[in-house]
Amino acid sequence: MSNLERLCIEVDKLYDWVTRSTTKSLTFSGEAGLADLDFDCDGEEGADPCEFLPEDGDYLVTVVENDDMSCSQVGPRRDVFFPELGIELQEVKIRKQGSFFVELRLEEDGPVICTSGDIEFCLFETFYLCAPEETDVVCEVYDFFGDGVICCTNGQFSSLELSLLICQQVKVVGSVIIEIEGRPCRPRRHIMPQPVDIECPAIVFPRQCPEVFPGPHNHDDSTHTI
Repeated sequence: MSNLERLCIEVDKLYDWVTRSTTKSLTFSGEAGLADLDFDCDGEEGADPCEFLPEDGDYLVTVVENDDMSCSQVGPRRDVFFPELGIELQEVKIRKQGSFFVELRLEEDGPVICTSGDIEFCLFETFYLCAPEETDVVCEVYDFFGDGVICCTNGQFSSLELSLLICQQVKVVGSVIIEIEGRPCRPRRHIMPQPVDIECPAIVFPRQCPEVFPGPHNHDDSTHTI
């Protein structure tokens, strides 16, 4: 006879799960674009990076993500019927926003020549998901990459072209109670590792005085003379 029990547990059910890569281009042109970038080159704030870069354009533009990236649902969901699939899905708006900065180097492992100020971005996308009521839409940006190129004219800043790649996953989860067969878990026995180089000392009793106590076995202490 099986020793399994019928158990009811509450778990998060995955209703839908999709991944998508999104690209976004940003352009900063002229004096206004240079002011928005707010470059710091060799300690000079508000500098023109073209004054610090070689004329042949042999340099690297690196996009560095900050820690403020967020990805979440915004607005209400809308039911949309897909005749070709014969199902109704929910239209969900996803917002991704955060910030990054740009570093300029002459070589891949070389020192940073110029660093821009923080550049903020925000973009919206539409997903069609199995997202009924009482479910939660969870979005995560799991990878972020960017590169670009600076255009200089006569040694002065003309424009900066950036291309961002955002990799995201969107899940729809909801709490459900299901019945399974199993056994209740019990805590395992605690394991205390014994240090290899240290041994427990032997138990040593205090030195006794056997001549006084307990004394000879034939000693009669029933009488005592003063």
